[in-house]
Amino acid sequence: MGRDGAPRLKLTVITDDASGPRLCRGCGGPLMPSAKSTAVFCEDACRSRHWRRMRRAKARTEAVKAGVTASCPQCGAVWTVGVDRLVSAVYCSSACRKRAWHTRRAQFGGV
Repeated sequence: MGRDGAPRLKLTVITDDASGPRLCRGCGGPLMPSAKSTAVFCEDACRSRHWRRMRRAKARTEAVKAGVTASCPQCGAVWTVGVDRLVSAVYCSSACRKRAWHTRRAQFGGV
């Protein structure tokens, strides 16, 4: 993550000429010589990992651009929704969540 909250992506150059080995777009490792000429990933796991990484990066970038923020009802901490915490997060940490639970429990006559 950069200072502006935008994710930093590692770009890998793929060479198609005979000057060097072709590299995987996901991990940067060399592709097998027997791989198809259209192959860009070394294996299915690497392709899936790359796809998930790009999807998360896109979601984070969109969340930062949207600028939607939320605040913790317990301590008042503010965060960008979908970047620092999950979209469904209510509290900023488990400590605040537990503190709120203990407060509710004491209000309603719990032990």
